This record gives sequence, C-alpha cells and structure tokens, in this order.
Amino acid sequence: MSKTDNQLAACPVVVGINVDVAAIDVQEAGSAGLFGRYSYGRYGARVGIWRLLDALAENEAKATFFVMPSEIGKHPHVLQAMLDGGHEVAVRGYVRARAGEPETLDQLGRDRETLQRLTGNAPRGWRAANGLVTQATLPALAALGYAYDSSAQDDDAPYVMGSGGAVLVELPVFDYLTDAKFYTHRHTDVRVARAWAEEADAQYCAGGYVNLTLHTRGDVGSSRLPRVRMVADFLRDLAQRPGVAFYRAGDLAQAWRAAHSVVEPFPTMPKPQI
Repeated sequence: MSKTDNQLAACPVVVGINVDVAAIDVQEAGSAGLFGRYSYGRYGARVGIWRLLDALAENEAKATFFVMPSEIGKHPHVLQAMLDGGHEVAVRGYVRARAGEPETLDQLGRDRETLQRLTGNAPRGWRAANGLVTQATLPALAALGYAYDSSAQDDDAPYVMGSGGAVLVELPVFDYLTDAKFYTHRHTDVRVARAWAEEADAQYCAGGYVNLTLHTRGDVGSSRLPRVRMVADFLRDLAQRPGVAFYRAGDLAQAWRAAHSVVEPFPTMPKPQI
C-alpha cells in the first residue's frame, strides 16, 4: 500500500523508474546514426512502460518516474499514463554533457519549468541521468525549489541538507537495488531477483529503507516480459512484511523532513591536487 501522509513507515520503499526513449541512444548511436541502437529505448515506450504500470497497479504501489522533460514532451500518451496512475513524475537530467565542459546549472531550472508546463505541477525531485553531479548542483537544486535529489550513494537512509534556508532531502540509491548494474553485465533474471531479495532483506532487518531503481529500456532495464514479472513478485513479497509501505519519492522526502529536524551542510569536496 502506498502512503502519501507525513507518517513514516518502519521500512519505507521507493520505486524510482528511469525513463529513456531515445535521448541516451542519440548520444551512443555514433556518427553512423545506427538506427538499431534506438530500439532499446523504443522498447520501453512501446510495451515496457505499460507492463511496469500494470505491475505497480497489481501491488497498489505508487512510483516515481524520472523523465527527461524535453523528451517526454514528445510522448504525451506515456506521460499521461503515469499521471493517470497516480505516480509522481520528476526530472532526470544532466549537469554537464561531458566531463570537463562548463557547468550547465541553468538547465536545472529550464527542465523544471518544462515539466511543470507539461504536467501542470512543479516537479519535486531530480535525478542525474549519468549519476554525476558537481559541488554546486545540490545547492542549486534547493534554490530552484526542488525538494529532493536521488542521485547519491552515500548513505543507507535519507537525510536532510541545506544552507541559508534552502533545504534538500537526499534519497540515496544502491547498486544492489538497481537493475542496470546487473543487466549490463548479462546477469540472469534469477540472479538479479536473488540479489534484490537479499539486499532488501538486509535493509529491512537493519532498519533501513529500500530504493529500487528500474529502467524502462529493453536492454538493461526491467520492462521485458520475464523481468517485469520478477519486479511484480519482488514488490508483492516486500509488501507482505510488517512495517513496509510504498512511497512516491516526493512523499517520502516530505515525510522524512517532517520527522527529522537535523539539517546538515551541503557536501563539499577539496579540489584535486594535480
């Protein structure tokens, strides 16, 4: 059962789904424009996303879909299906296109405005498409009005950070609860299911939380027929545990902030000595 109030469950669960139709393939298709490359992302939009939506509905679980605003605007039927299902739609974006290029923090604001125009509501959260942020990213997100980020892997539970009145909740992710980390290396569905179950059980027993990260792609994602069945089974088994509740990422960030008064400074990192 999904929760939308500020009362924290003993074991909060977030299902964060990274949506990619063509944006990543555009970068990886090469100068030859290899058309077949686009089939991986297209698979999700054609059939995969709909299967994931069915799996979520089957388990009465609300998820957060992280989308690239410029791309999802080209697929309004996909966006509408997410909204009709009661799911949260958040921003998935880049701080910079390539390492070494100037920071593009202004894109954070443009993405937020674009998604607000498409959905009618300002998105509450952001996730780095490539997992990379700079020291200036998190304060910029907070200043722009984002409520949370879900890109880091620096804790086992959410935490609150801020400066000068601008506050941001971090909802950390975990490699062992991410599909692409396994499927990129051609692990079998059975091995992935076992790893997820072990990690979720460990988090549950240790008093942590579960942040399951899925992708809609057909190659390294969870939307293919046998894999989405595995997702549904995982969610069903998890929901049967006492104290477990599903949250949209924005709802968990709100509940976590309400329950935790300690606000730590935004993280800093010394400049590398070269």
